[in-house]
Amino acid sequence: MKIKTTDRYHADVDAVFQHFTDSEFIKARAEAIGGRDVDVTVENKGGTVVITVNREIRSDAPGALKKFVPEWSHSVQVETWKVNPGGPYLGKATVNVQGVPVSVRSRMKLAAGKNGGSVMMIETETRSSVPLAGGKLASFAAGAAENTLKAEYAFSKKQIDG
Repeated sequence: MKIKTTDRYHADVDAVFQHFTDSEFIKARAEAIGGRDVDVTVENKGGTVVITVNREIRSDAPGALKKFVPEWSHSVQVETWKVNPGGPYLGKATVNVQGVPVSVRSRMKLAAGKNGGSVMMIETETRSSVPLAGGKLASFAAGAAENTLKAEYAFSKKQIDG
């Protein structure tokens, strides 16, 4: 399943990118939306920034999926961003949730807005290889990803734009 989101900020693209690559900001955002035991690593590798977020996330899976999805799971999110001052910044991300047979991959673009500010576009795809229940798992993961993206945007918007 695919999800597309577009988030808008009043702040310029470089200021937004600075927040999105700040380990304290990322940790605070992850905790604010319900993550626990959050650990963030940010590595600058000559024109590329690699962000790794380890955390536990709550699933709230419906009854039929509870055998595939535990209540709390360890999650590892890895984002890789190409640094391009003035934008656009291009990124990709993967999220692996331990013990959950679903893959989550995203492509991201942070660019200057046409009328000022900046725009973050995210395209996320969820898949599951489980026979029969795979479609339901992918759909559940897509819904969870969409809710996470909305919550992250609400946090980020408030912190960045006030």
